[in-house]
Amino acid sequence: MTSRWRDTAGFAGRHLFGGLRTLLPDYLPVAWKLGLTFSALVLIGMSVLGSIILSTQLTTMQSQADRLGRTIATQLADSAREPLLADDPLALNVLVSNLADSENLEGAALFDRDLRLKYRAGRLPTDAVPTISGPVRQWRDTGAPMTTYFATIRAAEATAGYAAVTLSGAPIVAAQAQARRTMITATVLMSLIAVIAAFLISRRLAQPLSDLVAATTALRAGDLNVRLTGRSNDEIGQLLDAYNNMAHGLLEKTQVERALSRFVSPRVAEQMMADLGEVQLGGREVHATVLFADIVGFTSLSEGMAPDAVAALLNDYFNAISTAADFYRGNIDKFMGDCAMLVFGVPEEDNEHLYHGLCCAVMIQRLVQRVNAQRQARGQVVVDFRVGLNSGPMLAGNLGSQDRMQYTVVGDSVNLASRLSTMAAAGEIIMPDHLVNDPNVAPRVRTRVAGTMRVRGKSEPVLTYQLEGVHPQSEALMEQRIARFLSECTDTPIPRVRHVS
Repeated sequence: MTSRWRDTAGFAGRHLFGGLRTLLPDYLPVAWKLGLTFSALVLIGMSVLGSIILSTQLTTMQSQADRLGRTIATQLADSAREPLLADDPLALNVLVSNLADSENLEGAALFDRDLRLKYRAGRLPTDAVPTISGPVRQWRDTGAPMTTYFATIRAAEATAGYAAVTLSGAPIVAAQAQARRTMITATVLMSLIAVIAAFLISRRLAQPLSDLVAATTALRAGDLNVRLTGRSNDEIGQLLDAYNNMAHGLLEKTQVERALSRFVSPRVAEQMMADLGEVQLGGREVHATVLFADIVGFTSLSEGMAPDAVAALLNDYFNAISTAADFYRGNIDKFMGDCAMLVFGVPEEDNEHLYHGLCCAVMIQRLVQRVNAQRQARGQVVVDFRVGLNSGPMLAGNLGSQDRMQYTVVGDSVNLASRLSTMAAAGEIIMPDHLVNDPNVAPRVRTRVAGTMRVRGKSEPVLTYQLEGVHPQSEALMEQRIARFLSECTDTPIPRVRHVS
């Protein structure tokens, strides 16, 4: 039976809790939760305290009224003893009438020893019999509560009769109502003050959490410069410090990653920063595309230029090459003097790495033409690039020594691309014939035969093609990106750290 009752109570509790949860909103701020909790506790506490005080007060008042009624009934019995034994009706009638006319009494009566009513004044229950009703009889007269107290009139050891007095319960009821009103008023006022104070305190306590939510939202959106300035010597203060330390660490990591991505591919830098403990020597065989872009006649050109002018020239063109690589998911493996080496398909996999490499080569040559036009308009030196391209198996990974390593690709396919770039003429893009025969690429490129070339390191001559263009839709997107690059300003403001108080 107990187990069944427990199961029933548990089911009812879960059902009630589930019904209450459906009434609550999906999101409730911490300040509201704290405020509602404190308010509920205060209301419950004040209600319980008021009930206890009211019950105690009523019990005390009733006890005092009972004591008064018994005392008056006893006094009436003592006063009526001698007149009752002397059978003095006048004295007994005067005694009862005077007592009934007093301010605190509603009635008085005397009974003989045979329980017959002899004298009566004021209110008295009609069916009251002293020995049957007991010492106290509670009853109502026209809706008003009454209490009649009985006392025995004794002569020596014998019972001479009985005395009865009636007290009205109206004063107690009025006092009870007044006490209830006072207690309710005090409870409402104290609860209102407590609720306001609870919400103010809860809002102040929850404000750092709201700031933390706003800061983490900004952090999730990529803003690493938000800092929390609130200070408190508790767990919330420790939480705010932990967030600031975390945001500072992420900002430093991002800055290091950005600085590192200027020396290696951004994707390589991202992989290295993701797990610094796993950066080791080694590589894996991949199928990728590699591109070499080399300046024609750079050695003789640079001999007549100042070093800072040479650096500015290389920066202008290499910036354009970097833009083309990013647009086609390529990675700049390295800059070797006047030559740029680009890789497609590693470290991030790309099923279209060959076509992206071809599009990037076309975009590089067209960007070089536009940059040349801008530099000529400013009276600056211009150059031409020759591009060699190849795709195939190669080894990709961290190569070098334990103290100094570099993520790069090596292999026969890489060497062939490098040789082809040195054999290309100014403005040309040279690639081996097997790229043109690729069924995924052939319908999307425009080429012409460049001829058979003998490449150092190859026993057989290599049939090469010159890439002239790609699919018209790809070229349209390419032209849009070129126009955007030429119109963009390369200077970007340094972000400032924002503080949330």
